[in-house]
Amino acid sequence: MEALRKIIDSKVLETLFPLPKSFQNKDIEIIILPVNKKREKPHVTGQMIDEMLQGSVTQSLIGAIPFSNISREEIRLERLQKYEDIT
Repeated sequence: MEALRKIIDSKVLETLFPLPKSFQNKDIEIIILPVNKKREKPHVTGQMIDEMLQGSVTQSLIGAIPFSNISREEIRLERLQKYEDIT
């Protein structure tokens, strides 16, 4: 079985999900293994997403930074360049 192994700064993962205090502000090892069985994706509605985001930090940030003079494509290209070396 093939696996990927990478050591990264814990701050990268903190943006995706909460980490235990013992992991915070440290280099951590990530091991990625394939899952053999297929998972069914849950059916998610817009209302379910609104309920999950209600009162969250994410919800408070929506629309906080206007990009009036930058197109979505320009933002996409900028982010791809910025994060292309993260592997």
